[in-house]
Amino acid sequence: MESGRCPLTGLLAFTCLFNSLTPEAATRQSPLVVTATRMAQTADETLSAITVITRAEIERSQAGSITELLRGRTGIDIANQGGAGQLTSILMRGTNPGHVTLLIDGLRTGSVTAGRVSWEFIPLQQVERIEIVRGPNSALYGSEAIGGVIQIFTRRGKGPLQWSAIAGGGRYNSLEAALDFSGSVDDNWYSGQLSRLKTDGFDAREPTVEFGIPINDPDDDGHDSTSLSLRAGHRFSGGAELEFHGLHAEGNVEFDSNDPFPNQDDFVEQVLGVSLRAPLTEYLNLTATAGRSLDERKSFRSGTPGSATQFDSERRSFSLQGDYSRSDADIFTLGLDYHDDRVDSSTPYNETARYTQAVFAQYRGERGRHTLLTRIRPLDDEQFGSQTTGNLAWGYQLHATTRLIASWGTAYTAPTFNDLYFPDFMGFPSSNPDLDPEESETLEIGAEGRAGGLDWDLRVFRTRIDNLIVFDLATFLPANVNEATIEGLEASLSGDLYGWTTSTSATFLKPRDDNTGNILPRRAKRSLKLDIDRRFGRTGIGASFIAQSSRFDDRGNTIELGGYGQLDLRASWQLDRNWQLQGRLENAFDKDYQSVNTYNTAGRNLFVTLRYRAGN
Repeated sequence: MESGRCPLTGLLAFTCLFNSLTPEAATRQSPLVVTATRMAQTADETLSAITVITRAEIERSQAGSITELLRGRTGIDIANQGGAGQLTSILMRGTNPGHVTLLIDGLRTGSVTAGRVSWEFIPLQQVERIEIVRGPNSALYGSEAIGGVIQIFTRRGKGPLQWSAIAGGGRYNSLEAALDFSGSVDDNWYSGQLSRLKTDGFDAREPTVEFGIPINDPDDDGHDSTSLSLRAGHRFSGGAELEFHGLHAEGNVEFDSNDPFPNQDDFVEQVLGVSLRAPLTEYLNLTATAGRSLDERKSFRSGTPGSATQFDSERRSFSLQGDYSRSDADIFTLGLDYHDDRVDSSTPYNETARYTQAVFAQYRGERGRHTLLTRIRPLDDEQFGSQTTGNLAWGYQLHATTRLIASWGTAYTAPTFNDLYFPDFMGFPSSNPDLDPEESETLEIGAEGRAGGLDWDLRVFRTRIDNLIVFDLATFLPANVNEATIEGLEASLSGDLYGWTTSTSATFLKPRDDNTGNILPRRAKRSLKLDIDRRFGRTGIGASFIAQSSRFDDRGNTIELGGYGQLDLRASWQLDRNWQLQGRLENAFDKDYQSVNTYNTAGRNLFVTLRYRAGN
């Protein structure tokens, strides 16, 4: 954002512009969301910055992966290191990759050693819905939620038995197949999905020199994955619901390195959980969840027996939550969370387990045109002790279809096992058990509404992060030596426009290292994405365009990667009631660009899918 300009001035101007349009009745129902408040509410009832992606939108987009689906969404940037299955980071609102919490069906997942989520291994075919909540959410979810929270819901059955199958293929010898079924009988529901993905890929990395060592491994770097998800539940006569869910993905990915270092990973991603939702009284509802998630990685050199190293993460969790409300005007929530993180690896860590326990309280109230949200979360971590985070948010119904929002929140991220407990290397310390958590404070103002048949949202925010953990060259250890300030503006517009289903999002960032004044690495300061789709009888057509400005790849801002624009095209043909043919042309103009220095991205490629669907 430009210095000397008041964000509120632009916000009010934007709001007045939309209020000048002829408002339409709220004929389109706002989607239900759970992640923003840990209870089911419509998106327009919450005060959070939210993006919801439905299964219908996933299928219409023909996206090939989670990261392809999320790229360019409001507030989200993607850094990919070489194509399908390669190391991928999501940066939300300009924060670090480790500042985003991922939940799958309510359970936290990710590596506790590296402190990152393996986004590249999460199977898109198993996903029913994605909820993205931007901004600090540690008061609800604990560590890592400085930039926000992403929750993925697997597919849930309802109605008569239905099933579908897909098969597709495209460039780079890419093949995909999936089979799913779902339905319900009386008070029972069930669903299951099985999918398989394989690609030969392309050369992930161009020749380079890293830490003085030449890297030149000119081969195709392939990826394969097999995934399975199951979900089943029962509703009891008193209204209580018991549900089991599971997601498992495993496979292999190849990457570039020089002998004797590893150039392949075998991986396993797994989430297993159970939940119970029960109305205890007319006004009090109880929710209990328990489960575990696994992130397992075995790295080895192809053709070199005995070269493997193993890093396995396990997260066990339990949550109990009560929601009390005598009216829609006042809702009280009180709960407790327990997380137990464990490491089992071929490298002996100094510590292999730690727990976190917390309580949280939340109140949401409405008085006339005003909506108030407040929450607080004190917790105790086995490593660094107590930490308290909180949120305050206020909304004002300015107009029948327009609302102003202001909020403040704090968040934190705990140091990883690698930061704290990694063993000495060749007799020298390589971790720092005295690290403090990274802490943040965010101020945000915004407006949202509906006009002319379009939903719009505008937010400006300022996040300050203290105790950033970086590698300190003075000690060759991780240390709390950095501070950062991130200023941003986000705008989105979606709806039906002249018969076209449209969605536009724009993000403007100024992510600054306060110690040096440099721009934080791997963040594009400007990003724009446009999606348009339309049906003509049995035929559907669509396009996605994303444009991003240049970015720096290093903290010193000496390596700059150029901006780019990419156009993707898609079409579908409903051959009859059951059969559908889809095709997508990615990177239609064969744009050559990089989001991480020296790592290649896919060129122009065509992927065709045949889909069969049976049942109602």
